[in-house]
Amino acid sequence: MKKYLALAAAASLALTSCEDFLDSENYTQANSKNYPASAKDLNTELAALYGVMNQYVTDPLNTYFMVNNLMSDDCNGAGGTGDVECHAVAHLTMSKESLYDLAWHSTYVGIARANAIISSVDAFDWTGQEDTRSQLLGEAYFMRGLFYMWGAQFWGDIPAYWADHAPDPCPQQSAEEVIYPHILADFLSAYNLMQAGKTTQGDGHATKWAAAGYLARAYMFYEGFYKKAGELATASLADVVLPEQEGISGNLTKAQVVAALEDAMKNSGLNLISDYRRLWQYSNELSAPDYEFMKDLVENKDLADDQKYWAGNGNEEQLFQIQFANLGSWSGTISMGWVNQISLYCGLRCDDDGSGNINGDETTLPFGQGWGQGTINANLWEEWPDDDPRKRATILDAQSECKGFVFTTSCTEDAGYYNKKVMSITCARSTFSDMATAYTWWGVYRSENTDKANKNGSSMQGDHFTDLVLMRLADIYLMHTELTGNAEGMNKVRKRVGLPEKGYSWENIQNERRWEFAGEGLRFNDLRRWSGKNGGESCLAAVALEKQNGTRVNYTGRWTTMHHATSSWAKRYAETDGFLPIPPSQINIVADEAVLKQNAGWGSGVADANMSGTPKY
Repeated sequence: MKKYLALAAAASLALTSCEDFLDSENYTQANSKNYPASAKDLNTELAALYGVMNQYVTDPLNTYFMVNNLMSDDCNGAGGTGDVECHAVAHLTMSKESLYDLAWHSTYVGIARANAIISSVDAFDWTGQEDTRSQLLGEAYFMRGLFYMWGAQFWGDIPAYWADHAPDPCPQQSAEEVIYPHILADFLSAYNLMQAGKTTQGDGHATKWAAAGYLARAYMFYEGFYKKAGELATASLADVVLPEQEGISGNLTKAQVVAALEDAMKNSGLNLISDYRRLWQYSNELSAPDYEFMKDLVENKDLADDQKYWAGNGNEEQLFQIQFANLGSWSGTISMGWVNQISLYCGLRCDDDGSGNINGDETTLPFGQGWGQGTINANLWEEWPDDDPRKRATILDAQSECKGFVFTTSCTEDAGYYNKKVMSITCARSTFSDMATAYTWWGVYRSENTDKANKNGSSMQGDHFTDLVLMRLADIYLMHTELTGNAEGMNKVRKRVGLPEKGYSWENIQNERRWEFAGEGLRFNDLRRWSGKNGGESCLAAVALEKQNGTRVNYTGRWTTMHHATSSWAKRYAETDGFLPIPPSQINIVADEAVLKQNAGWGSGVADANMSGTPKY
């Protein structure tokens, strides 16, 4: 297995400038006149830019990954009877005005840092370092495109600017007419500027191939959601008019997007991991030998060890990820952003069953304890064909696989199905009696391979260092199939798990994406782009979400059925089009609807937008 990469926490750079009345140069502080002065300075800024992704993770319910999982039909809000926030996200409602404040703040911190790098890239002479300049600038364009894409998919029309400083006021821009063309331009610039092999696979930096993938992902959402193109393989798609910036010329065509994907498929050096299970941390070498589900692979004498166990962080299928390090602590502004808290949030529900029995000890190996949020909806389990190996590689049927699993006295919306891809993992050498020490498999691995103590003080809460994977090579293959109608990429993905070939159809590629990426935060926006803007209650997304109504769930130890907290999933989707509320604090600060107004379906005048407590079942 690969060791996790210990990232240095990059502090944000405080750029100050001299007051206009001072007839002197500030030689002791970094400012816009004397900083950046070298490639090293810009690389420091770039590290701080990547670090913004970890800011979101200080509250997983503000991350693109977790929010989109909960809002999809793949997952329930779940958690405990007091966990109002995760239910609010999953029911497309608000539980408090500050629910998405961190996501908004982090998005604009990221945009500001990316703009600062792009605007100051030529503050010094790059002679002899032209390739370094192109790579660094390409990474900054990539990250700006990423943060704007997250912001636009969260909130739609948002304040936007592409200069070194935001104007005052900074009004909302049309996502369709203005922001998405800029997003596509940023990813295309990134793809053209970055060079193959300039960064090391899995080092946490964006690459040319990640830019190709995100160019396609953004393009497909733009054409599907905003332009209502429907089936992209057969649709007639107009060229997208792009703003002028370095690294691009002319408009963006579908052919260019397809060519970028084919470049990544042929030249990236990436490969599909041989066994689908090896993508997920439960297959690590400390846990897999004692996990019945993995024994056929572990005991295969024809395979070398590096083909039996977890492929590791930064593996050859990952295009882009958020990385973590042993820096997590409950004190400090973003300290817990250096821990993959999604593993903690999605672990088996803690507390007991009323008789003292708990989850997360020897009886539920290798699955550990956590908050029990984002449990898998029963529909996903029931609709997924049993002959697809990805089903059991993705979903933990806890009642069947874990002899000691219990429904706790505080659980809610728990069908007994959990997301294996992200949940907390233990091993036989875990110290179950003391979760402050080596409780998770990472805790054991860390204690045996490093001398760094867990800064969080609790292995159960702080020993989670698995990459949060944002894009895999499988997505490149499936996007290519969806855009072209060529089933070759889709069938490579199917072949990896031993499934027979299928011909292309829109239904087939939709199903393939659902099964391949279940629980990875992609389903919700796939549904949105397949439905188109203003789809109403009868669109694909609304109908899929509404199927959660009446599904079987356990509530505080008894079985019941799930219902929407305030109205219905179909109604809430139709009212909001899947967009989140703009934080009311921002609306109040601006106090001018001509500059910033609330999204449709939200606000005090919408009766079903707010929930005061968790749903009672």
